[in-house]
Amino acid sequence: MSVKDREHEPPGADKNVLLFISLAFFPSEFLVTAISQLVSDFCQIGLRDLDLSSRFHMAAHELAENITKYSTRERVSLEMELAETAGVHTLSVRTKNHTSPDRLLEVERRLQELKTTKDPVALYDRMIEETAPLEGVSGLGLARIRAEGGLDFDYRIEGDELTMVVQAPVPCPPPLGLDRAMIGDERLDRPDHGAVGR
Repeated sequence: MSVKDREHEPPGADKNVLLFISLAFFPSEFLVTAISQLVSDFCQIGLRDLDLSSRFHMAAHELAENITKYSTRERVSLEMELAETAGVHTLSVRTKNHTSPDRLLEVERRLQELKTTKDPVALYDRMIEETAPLEGVSGLGLARIRAEGGLDFDYRIEGDELTMVVQAPVPCPPPLGLDRAMIGDERLDRPDHGAVGR
């Protein structure tokens, strides 16, 4: 399913959103680390899977770095969603930013290549060898998402707005809630904290 298809799902699509975070922020490189860590924490809370947390942490870092570096406006956004549709659970990260249409035209070929490649590792290796800078998008970082993270990539360009999505099917998440193993806070055992997580 493409970016456009996901954004225009009919009401009867029976999509069950389990966790969702949306951030809008000024494109500053100082926020990249904090945002990628937030995504990692999101994965650990929702899935308790260190491998997925690591892969999506890397993907979020590359995406956040990309939108903060190349945005031409004072607002960018990142959304993360854990959802279930027809018994299939999917974790996705979506970013949006604006840049010049001319610049987007120059990079659309590379974005399409990243989306459709059958061999992300070979593409990544080739891009490393080329070492040619791309105007408007960090092509090497996005290729790393596919090659090292093993995540699907999609995009959409509308005018001067670029939407990028990385996602992967994930195992059925454990029941959501607060517990000592996840929070690591023994104060939850105290009577005055008994209502937490109910």
